[in-house]
Amino acid sequence: MTITTSEDYRDRFVERLSQNMPGRKDFQVASASGCTLTDDEGRTYLDMTSGIGVANVGHCHPRVVAAVQEQVARYAHVNVYGRFVVPEQVEMVDRLVAAAGPGFDMAYLLSTGAEANECALKLARKVTGRPKFVAMERAYHGRSFGALSVSWREEWRTPFEPLLPEVEFVPFDDLAAAAAAIDDRTAAVIVEPIQGEGGIRVPSDGFLPGLRSLCDDAGALLIADEVQGGMGRSGRWFAHQHWDVRPDIVTCAKATGGGLPLAAVLARAELFATFVDPPLSHLTTMGGNPVACAAGIAAYDVIVDEGLLDNATEVGAYLRDELSTMMTDFPGLLVDVRGKGLWCALEVSVDANPLVTRMQELGVLTGSVLNQSGTVRIMPPLVITRSEVDVFLEALRTTLGEIA
Repeated sequence: MTITTSEDYRDRFVERLSQNMPGRKDFQVASASGCTLTDDEGRTYLDMTSGIGVANVGHCHPRVVAAVQEQVARYAHVNVYGRFVVPEQVEMVDRLVAAAGPGFDMAYLLSTGAEANECALKLARKVTGRPKFVAMERAYHGRSFGALSVSWREEWRTPFEPLLPEVEFVPFDDLAAAAAAIDDRTAAVIVEPIQGEGGIRVPSDGFLPGLRSLCDDAGALLIADEVQGGMGRSGRWFAHQHWDVRPDIVTCAKATGGGLPLAAVLARAELFATFVDPPLSHLTTMGGNPVACAAGIAAYDVIVDEGLLDNATEVGAYLRDELSTMMTDFPGLLVDVRGKGLWCALEVSVDANPLVTRMQELGVLTGSVLNQSGTVRIMPPLVITRSEVDVFLEALRTTLGEIA
C-alpha cells in the first residue's frame, strides 16, 4: 500500500492547486476543535483567526457536527430555488431576520460573501434604476466583477478592468466626502460598518447614522456588508446594530453557515419583489444548500444558548484592555489597539507578516489584513476563554520583545 506523507501532500498541493501566493505551505491540518488546530505531526495551535471569521462557534462544535450528520443522512442537495420547499432554508431565514431585527422580513440565500455582495449590488441597481455606487477607501467586498468594482485596492482592480462604471470611493468615516459623492445617480452606498480588510476600523458614532440620512435625502439605498461582522463577531448580531442604524440591505456570509458555505442578503420584501419581474432575475444552484443551512441553524442556536454575544463583549473587552496595557511596554512598536467584541486589530510600526509568522512558530495563529500592512487581525472563535486569551498574550509579548 502506498503511504501518503505530509511532504507528498505539500508537493501535490503546490503542483495541483492553483496558487495565489508563492511557496509551500507551513503545515498540514489534521483536525480542529474549539479554538485549536492540530497538524499532522500532533502539534496544536491556538486559532485566533476563526478561519478568517468563519468558526464563530469554534471548530467542530458537537451540535453543528450532529446537525450536519443528521441532515446529510436525509438529503444533501435538492433544487434550492423555484420548485420545492426546503424546511432548513425556512428555519435558517427565520433566525437571520430575527437577528437583523425590524425592517428585515426576507432573505436570499447564497454561498459566499462575494455572491451576497453581487446580489446586493444587482438588487440596488434594479430597484433604483440608477447606475452609480459609492464605496469606501480601504473597503473589501470580494473578487468577482461587481464586488471587485467596489473594492478599493487599485492593484487588484486594474488587471480586470473595465469593471462596473461609475464607482466613486470616499474616505471611510468622512461624512463630508460622502455627502459630496452621493447624488441623484447613486443607486447605493456600500459600506462595512466596521472595516475588516481595511484594518478593523471602527467609525465615529455619527458616521453610519449620517450615511443613512444622506442616502435617504438622495433616494439611494444603504448596503451594509456584514460578511465579516455578522453572527456575533462584534458582540452584536451585526456590527451596524452598535449605532442603531437600519440599512436597506445587509449581506452576511463567513460565520453564517457554522463552518459550511452559506451567505445571505437581507432586505424588505418590497425590494426583493423586483427579482420576480421578470421571474428568475437572480439565481443560484448551491445557495441555501440544506446541509449548510442545518449547520447554520445549529450555529445560530449555539450562539443564543451559550451566550456567545455576551462572551464576545466581555472577553473582547478583556483582550483589548490587556493589549492597551501592553502598549506601554512597547512604545513605538505597538502603536494602536482597536475593535469591538472579539474583532480586534493590533497596529504595529513594522510589517505585520513577520510577527504573524513568529506567532505561528510559538503555536498561535493570527493574521494580517489585505489593505493595511501594519495590522495584525485578531478574531478568535466566540467560545474563547480568558485563559486561552492569556496564552495568546504571552506569545505576543514574547514576539514583540524579540522584534523590539
